[in-house]
Amino acid sequence: MSDAMMRRLANHDWKRTLRFAHDRAIDDLRLDAQLKDHHLGFALLKHAAHVARIAYPAPPRSGMPTASAMPESGDEVTQWQLISAYLQGSLVSLPDLQNRPARPTARDVDVTDLVLHIWHHKCLMRKGDKSRIKRAVYLKASGVRPEVIKRLSGLSPPRIRSAQVEAGEDIIIAIKRFEKK
Repeated sequence: MSDAMMRRLANHDWKRTLRFAHDRAIDDLRLDAQLKDHHLGFALLKHAAHVARIAYPAPPRSGMPTASAMPESGDEVTQWQLISAYLQGSLVSLPDLQNRPARPTARDVDVTDLVLHIWHHKCLMRKGDKSRIKRAVYLKASGVRPEVIKRLSGLSPPRIRSAQVEAGEDIIIAIKRFEKK
């Protein structure tokens, strides 16, 4: 781990981040369940996956055609054409536009960087086939259904759940280690 990342991890306000994770975990928890450390860790991973999906768009595939801003055909109407027609009075009401999620704050991006760094370097390192297990847990944090994760990774739903618990515990152990420094 680089010295700059170690300083960022050591100087981060983990208490505030854990309070945020507590609030997120309470929202995700079932009514009859007790809040435990792994719930906090998994809530942070879910938030990091959500922010990363918005803040860091995936690079385009090489060799594949990419969409441009220009209409692909003469019949296709862009959002700007719809807005200008509404402003000119040609349309009575403005049609629904494609909604984009709100841009994350700088604090959210910072927490995401730190949590994902912990995720890549500290979590589930003791497992033999860690890439498959880590991918399954990250897919679960991204909101993918367990049936799809089972088909992609080959892990059973109870195994995915136990890996999720272990990953959440690993995140909290790493955070507590940096919190004490």
